[in-house]
Amino acid sequence: MAKEDVKTEYQTVHSDIANLLGFFERQLGKQPKELHWGHVGNLRHVRDALIEILSFISGFEIDEIENTLLETRL
Repeated sequence: MAKEDVKTEYQTVHSDIANLLGFFERQLGKQPKELHWGHVGNLRHVRDALIEILSFISGFEIDEIENTLLETRL
């Protein structure tokens, strides 16, 4: 019984994360009518939080992730 509970909970949380990623994608598709530096700061905060989360779930160092992002900009 406990194994099924953990499996069900894992699938629920996994699905929640997938849905949240979809919400992020929709939010990134929106752009304010008049951009200002506050918008840049907000996105940087989100990016930093996502890097930290990716580091946590993947085991990659934050520096590795940031370097990969830099490489994708070249």
